[in-house]
Amino acid sequence: MTHRERILAAVRAEPVDRLPWVPRLDLWYKANRYCNTMPREWQWRDATLTDIQHDLGVGRHEVIPDFLDTEEPEEVYDRALGIDHVRNQPYRLRFRRTQRVVERAGDETRVTYRTPVGSVSAKLVYTEQMRRDGVTLMQVTEKPVKSLDDYDVVAWIFEDLEVVRDGGRYEEFQREVGDSGIAVADAGVGAGPVHQLLKELVAYDQFYYDMYDHPQVIERTARRMQGYFNEIVEACAASPAEVVLFGANYDLMITPPPLFEKYLAPYLSEAADRLHASGKLLATHTDGENQQLLDLYVQCGVDLADSICPFPMTRLHLAEVREAFGTRPAIWGGICSASVLEQSFTDEQFEAHLDEVIEAVGDGRGIIFSIADTMPPAASLARIRHIGERLATFVPVS
Repeated sequence: MTHRERILAAVRAEPVDRLPWVPRLDLWYKANRYCNTMPREWQWRDATLTDIQHDLGVGRHEVIPDFLDTEEPEEVYDRALGIDHVRNQPYRLRFRRTQRVVERAGDETRVTYRTPVGSVSAKLVYTEQMRRDGVTLMQVTEKPVKSLDDYDVVAWIFEDLEVVRDGGRYEEFQREVGDSGIAVADAGVGAGPVHQLLKELVAYDQFYYDMYDHPQVIERTARRMQGYFNEIVEACAASPAEVVLFGANYDLMITPPPLFEKYLAPYLSEAADRLHASGKLLATHTDGENQQLLDLYVQCGVDLADSICPFPMTRLHLAEVREAFGTRPAIWGGICSASVLEQSFTDEQFEAHLDEVIEAVGDGRGIIFSIADTMPPAASLARIRHIGERLATFVPVS
């Protein structure tokens, strides 16, 4: 089986010839390239990330994009709205009447969105340390919504966004990935309008105060944003993508079950139904504290829970996640990133962690092993290779 075939079989809970091993290496690669600390075996020949994945015998991890890889330089600052313009989107986003104004000052950037109904602004930072760590996701230090009046402006902006179905850049990306992995299409990081408000547009504390004191404002804004999300899912459903990522970053404290059930679950369920009708699989990025949320992913019809990070970095052991999921959703992740850091785990602790997560996979269906959330820049390559060797000895049920 190719890496692509193995990943798809795992997501569909079908038999695989061996356990998929697809660590996310992009941040590790960017950090070591930037800091000139690439291992000599790759430094001397100026190896690409694809070269390194081939040398390690691992699949290509293409779930989370390079957020700085935009065609127009100023598009990166739309991260302030929680939207991106990256190549794994089978559509393009365009403002019809909204004017984006960008003001840079060193590592800080202020972006202002001017509309006929008012303006909102936000601040983003991209520091030297972030560059050294291989990070491409700019940090939003000041959210666009700061007052009740700002909700109407944000709603107008999302109504103004045009979703243009355009698979050219995505299809080129898909051809580049080929059989080495899955070119997961990006349908956005917000699992619906309320999640977008909570996660991207309003400070957490302010959001919950506003939801309690002014629920009608939150719900009116969400209704106006709804069309944008519907169009994104439709564009992905019409694309040649096999797996679509919709929604990211859930947590027991930030997205507790009552909020998840009322505001997120309906959108995840609708996305699952629409994508399944087009023969596609739904992934969502589940890298937080997933206590009390696992059953909700199952109920929503999610096919793939990306970036499941187990104990000791979260409270849940991988066996507990597997028990809740069965084989659907499939798990992408399963190995915590601290385990490949020699300063964090002793060799004995590392081996014990591997023993635990491998034992948790049962018959080997429905699991794509990866470092969750990502392989850190200081990761031990010896441990990465050892994980591959251990997984290669596991014989899945045919």
